[in-house]
Amino acid sequence: MAQEDLIAAFTRQAGVMGAQILPVEGRRELGKALAEALKPCGRRAALFASPLVRETNLEEALTAAGFTVEKDGPDFAREADVGIVEFDYGIAETGTLAMDATALKARLAAMLPLTCVALLRTKRIRANLTEVIEAYLERGSWPGYFTLVTGPSRTADIERSLTIGVHGPERLLIVLVGDEGGDDRGR
Repeated sequence: MAQEDLIAAFTRQAGVMGAQILPVEGRRELGKALAEALKPCGRRAALFASPLVRETNLEEALTAAGFTVEKDGPDFAREADVGIVEFDYGIAETGTLAMDATALKARLAAMLPLTCVALLRTKRIRANLTEVIEAYLERGSWPGYFTLVTGPSRTADIERSLTIGVHGPERLLIVLVGDEGGDDRGR
């Protein structure tokens, strides 16, 4: 399947599962687009450092837009309105995100705030879970803490009353960052 088809399938499935999708042409546009999209969500952001966060100077862009950016501290992400984390892969078949969440801060930023912002490079979208597992194995050892996220947190009681956000974020914003050259299918 062509990468464009994988992106379209992922976008469709993630939307069905309740995620909001924000496509961004490339890394240069990420800071401005994200700052604009997050205005209604609050001004405190827990930011987990990752290659994409560093490449885009995301902390500086958010700070310039008036956000308080938290990267450390004993209460990291506990009072944040949004948590921003780069995910490793997307699964087109189900609209699921995959992440090596071995780092505690990655888990905290993804799970504690009411809004989880998942940064995902479009070239990292795979057709199915099998391809994602193969990609992790090609990278080396299996993650110590592997996370799959499909839509906002949801749970239902015995009477089938669905509730959003009880065990995690009530909103999931997936920012699809377009390719700017180079292929890193093995990473």
